[in-house]
Amino acid sequence: MKLLKNVENASYQELKDLLIDIYNSVCENKEIYSFDNLSLVHKRTIALRAFDLVSIAMSIIGYLQLKQEPDRYYKALCTINDAKYLATSCSSNIAIKINLHMLSCIEFTEKNYTTALELVKSALNIPVEEIYDFNQRLLEFQNKIERINQQIAISQNAPKFSSDGQEDPLLALLKVGRTIAVETNIDTLLTIIAQEIKLVLNADRCTVFILDKEKNELWSKVALGLETQEIRFSADSGLAGHVVKTGETINIKDVYSDPRFNKEIDQKTGYKTENILCMPIRNMSHEITGVFQVLNKKDGDFNQKDEDLLIAIGSSAGIAIENANLFSKQQKFIQQQKDLLSGFVDTLSASIDARDKITSGHSKRVTMFVELICDVLNLSEKEKDLIRQASLLHDIGKIGIRDSVLQKEGKLTFEEYQHIQEHAKITHDILEKIYSSEDFQEVASIASSHHEKYDGSGYYKKLSGQDIPLGGRILAVGDVFDAITSKRHYRSKMNIEDAINILIQGKNGHFDANIVDAFLSIQTDLIMKVFLIDTQMEMESSDKQILNKFKLIDLYNLITSKDLDNYTQEEKTFVDIFAKYYEGRCEEVSCEK
Repeated sequence: MKLLKNVENASYQELKDLLIDIYNSVCENKEIYSFDNLSLVHKRTIALRAFDLVSIAMSIIGYLQLKQEPDRYYKALCTINDAKYLATSCSSNIAIKINLHMLSCIEFTEKNYTTALELVKSALNIPVEEIYDFNQRLLEFQNKIERINQQIAISQNAPKFSSDGQEDPLLALLKVGRTIAVETNIDTLLTIIAQEIKLVLNADRCTVFILDKEKNELWSKVALGLETQEIRFSADSGLAGHVVKTGETINIKDVYSDPRFNKEIDQKTGYKTENILCMPIRNMSHEITGVFQVLNKKDGDFNQKDEDLLIAIGSSAGIAIENANLFSKQQKFIQQQKDLLSGFVDTLSASIDARDKITSGHSKRVTMFVELICDVLNLSEKEKDLIRQASLLHDIGKIGIRDSVLQKEGKLTFEEYQHIQEHAKITHDILEKIYSSEDFQEVASIASSHHEKYDGSGYYKKLSGQDIPLGGRILAVGDVFDAITSKRHYRSKMNIEDAINILIQGKNGHFDANIVDAFLSIQTDLIMKVFLIDTQMEMESSDKQILNKFKLIDLYNLITSKDLDNYTQEEKTFVDIFAKYYEGRCEEVSCEK
């Protein structure tokens, strides 16, 4: 494993690669990286505000906390749970996958094999496009857990049992309570609760039904022994419906002799129910929120001890389910707020472009260029989203610029140029007044800095170098490139050679050289996709494949080369294809009108 000599100055990608390496070594039980050094990596990820990497670091730290101090189970769970929140918030599949794996390792260490197995299966269902062999490692771990479960099943020395052969109730309660305490995903929680109750009561199956008050229905995605499917039925029917109405606990030895039993579910699933224990789930206000339905006890009929144990489990399970529902509603509300903000930003962006048909689509194209640069730089989803919003709104200050100046055909006077420069400050003033989260205040800072120059000669604050927000430096490249490759009132669009040359010549003067290099490393099919976004033109698949093989810097090197005879046939084809679409786009959008 490669160790970074200077973690304090490590880049995002270096930290990401290092964390994956640490994760792999931890999974292989290699003591290569010290806990103190991992803490330094964690601090660096926080400094970069790379919350996906913060989550990965915390997930590993949580597992190592328990490994070093076995009695710190709850401390480890708190760390893992915080990591899970970060991973979910920034929508990082890699972080979520590693979080689930590390949590499963903790449960495995605690000998909660059933819970560990469910967590591993959840991790396997999360797609990761990166070239990391996550699934192979998880499958190996899954097989290990399943082998242990098989050994326990045939062993006579399994966990402590009482005199009647059942697992000790106190141990069972502790195990279930500890297992469900940290889970906030409702579907996963229901699965875990059902699995634990099934094992504790030595039953063939357990289903946890949730009451949907609005539809007056009971539903569940948990039916152990079947493929995952959602079951829904009226809350007025069946034994579960009776429990919801009366709040009673029902313990029936022969369900088919009881008229309250709903045979339709058995008919749909092909499962034969013999005996049943059915009990209400209550929340903290003692309201009924669902039903436990435990089927077919394996060693006889359900007894009073089973009922008492299920009541004890139900109190903690009911609270956990309510918390999971509240968390789910909170996440939906947050997403609604994000969608509302996104719609608001898109509307504002469209209103800016609507002032001038010639510049219509500018903000959208700039945003696409900016997103491509962010991808090359491997910025986090959160940081990318903030920069995206800023790029859509970067010209909103132009609503304060006179039409006579904004749409003037020809060169601006000194006074007119000074007036149009005011739009950067107006942009900041407008966005700063929008009541929003602290993050959105960063949007105002980024959007208003797109005319700052790396050497300090820009406007409106005359910032320089690293003092210019990273998003502003990225935005400057995208904004200029779109402006010079698009038609304006006072000029035609620039040929691609000169446009690229302006970026290259502007390194460390107008632009951050690293941002320019990142932009020039983008495949030309992605660049062309932006150019064609507002036209009726579409790239042919064969042309797209050729363009995908070359970067923007390759195009520049080829068209500026004086040794044209040494072009390969593919290079000649590439240059011709790019020119075809680039020039054709001009005709498509009526550039010559």
